[in-house]
Formats: sequence, structure tokens, C-alpha cells
Amino acid sequence: MLGLLNSRLLTFRYKSIGKLKSGGIFEYFWNGISKLPIHRINLSNQMDKSCHDRMVQLVEQMLALHKQLPEAKTSHEQILIKRQIDATDQQIDKLVYELYGLTPEEIAIVEGQ
Repeated sequence: MLGLLNSRLLTFRYKSIGKLKSGGIFEYFWNGISKLPIHRINLSNQMDKSCHDRMVQLVEQMLALHKQLPEAKTSHEQILIKRQIDATDQQIDKLVYELYGLTPEEIAIVEGQ
């Protein structure tokens, strides 16, 4: 769930249902959030289970990286961890795009290209 909620796709969707407040902050209401398209995983389906397991692995990796970031002793270490965070984030987004069956054209819209 954490991977989905922090993905570019659902962030893109949030921005279309949220109310923009001062400072660029979005305000969300339960009636809009409840309409988010949360993909249900069928764990008896091998493809769904594989996707779920990969998402869990990536989210755990992301959480570990975010814990490491403030502990980095040098700016070089911080840069390396930030790059790993960005790469993991891209992998999560790619997995979410696959999960929702987005076309390259739809992905380009979500990513603002």
C-alpha cells in the first residue's frame, strides 16, 4: 500500500482531486481519497503475488535507505544514498505502471513529458 500511495501515478491522481492551498500544499478530503484506484492483489494468482512481493521488497529497501540518509557522515555518502533512493523510487513507479497497465503515452502524461 505504501508503494502505491507514494508512486507518481497516485500522486498524479491526488493532484487532480486535491484542493491546492497556499504554499503549494494540497488538501484532501475523505470522499476524494476514497475514490483512489487501489489495485487489489490476488495472492493466489502467481503474477499478482510476484508483483506484490517485489513491491514489498522495494518499499522495505526505500525505508532502509531513508533511515541511512541522516546517518551518512559525508556529502558523498549522502549523494550515493539519494541516488539509490531515486533509483528505487523509479523501480516502484515502473512496477505501479505495470500493475495498472499504463501505456507509454499514459506514463508520459503522468511524468509530465
